[in-house]
Amino acid sequence: MARPLNGTRAGAAIRPRPLRDASAVIGDPDALREMAAADGYLFVRNAVSRSTARLVRAEVLAACARRGWLAPDAPTHKGIARAGAAEDATQHALLALQPDIQIRPSFGTLRTDPGLLTVLKHTFAARPASGYGDVCRIVFPAALERTTPPHQDHFYIRGSTAMWTAWIPLGDCPISLGGLAVLPGSHTSGLRPHDVGEGNERAIDVSEDAGWAGASYRLGDVLLFNALTVHRALPNLTANRIRLSADFRYQPA
Repeated sequence: MARPLNGTRAGAAIRPRPLRDASAVIGDPDALREMAAADGYLFVRNAVSRSTARLVRAEVLAACARRGWLAPDAPTHKGIARAGAAEDATQHALLALQPDIQIRPSFGTLRTDPGLLTVLKHTFAARPASGYGDVCRIVFPAALERTTPPHQDHFYIRGSTAMWTAWIPLGDCPISLGGLAVLPGSHTSGLRPHDVGEGNERAIDVSEDAGWAGASYRLGDVLLFNALTVHRALPNLTANRIRLSADFRYQPA
């Protein structure tokens, strides 16, 4: 995805308003689809198995430890980065890590979590089909230049605008650790120009006070959003903690 051009574009000044919680209506398909159509996203607390998400987290951190990215004097499950690890964890190294994670049975189990598939089934009014570009994301502290700026997934993935992404934090994720912010209702404007960026990487020029919505996420939460919904990462402002998450993409079968 695109990289920010400077610290401001990294989103350090953003104070997102709260996401609308769809947890109360996940058993009501009509209400769920109404929220999805209006907002372009669905935020559901405790949507997936915490034990499965915790197992994926353990697998990712074990992979990070094998690469020497974790502080040797801290427990692995804490996800504490070794000083200088962000420089070692290059884009190439992070890409090479993907097969190590995605072959793990726990990653596939999280993709097919019954609670997540139920929300998608109600949203689509059809069986959800997966396999449209899954990824595990590892965000290091002190690496603001890597913070993903505003964009729409459809710009990069193309295909159907009926595609939705499920973003799942692999651990509790307060605002200071990063997470995602979305621009509610932005999916209704179609594909926007992605004119900001360097080289082949592009992003949307959106102000910090455009009405971003986010949350302090907890293990088990899911944020789902449409391929045309404008979203961005928030910066990891912690001193030494790694932010872990997984993206799974689905379309109506």
